[in-house]
Amino acid sequence: MLDGAQRGKRAFLLQLKEQSLRDSLRRFVRKCELYSRRVKRVTSRFIPSLAPRKMLYGSLVGGVAFGMVSMAFIEHYFGPGVFASLENPEQTAIVSQATETSSFEENISSGQMEPYDSESDIFFEYFNEAADTGYRDNIQGIVKDYPIEEMLPYIFEQDRLVVAFLIGIAKKESNWGKRVPVLNGQDCFNYWGYRGIRRMMGSGGHTCFNSRKDAVETVAKRLSTLINSHKLNTPEKMIIWKCGFSCSGHSRESVKKWISDVDMYFQELSGEE
Repeated sequence: MLDGAQRGKRAFLLQLKEQSLRDSLRRFVRKCELYSRRVKRVTSRFIPSLAPRKMLYGSLVGGVAFGMVSMAFIEHYFGPGVFASLENPEQTAIVSQATETSSFEENISSGQMEPYDSESDIFFEYFNEAADTGYRDNIQGIVKDYPIEEMLPYIFEQDRLVVAFLIGIAKKESNWGKRVPVLNGQDCFNYWGYRGIRRMMGSGGHTCFNSRKDAVETVAKRLSTLINSHKLNTPEKMIIWKCGFSCSGHSRESVKKWISDVDMYFQELSGEE
């Protein structure tokens, strides 16, 4: 039997030698295909079929887990201080800045350095004044040659949101002082259609004020209450100024027009986008 096996082996080797290179390559490729199919069948028994989305989630979870394990390993063998050098330069700068701030505060407490005062900072003061000047110049340019221009010194004392409503409502109600209620032919300084009950009442049941300053401060106080206490901080919400608690007595078009006209200047002066 052994002699027969040896003879068969020789015959097989001789047959391979007689085959062309092309046939040998084809035979090799075929065997590779058979082995790969066998490997796939075996592995498919142990690995369940997963949807692409689940595979993506699995890879993400695996990445996070690997990162946590790696960080724990690094911290364990190199100490917690190693992360200061591993982080980006910005975080390293923050740590350095915190150290400098600590020493800076120690110097202040010991009397070696004076504490910083923003009001004495010439650059801070310059840019603050420049922004405020630009804001005032913008308003002065808008109301130039209108009667309300003489009230600007008192208007500029108010909060910017209140100023935006003072300018916007005055434009709608009186064209900035060109259409106003009067008392005995005298200007009532009421450019906002204000109807608070007073001893002196002008035409149309509108309030007459003692002076321009009185007018601005009274109306600004009322607007500030509506803005801060009642949260009426947009022209749409401030329609109560025109309608009171109900707009049923006003046409829908007039209500929309009031909101639109006031909003035109409100957006520019309040800084709202």
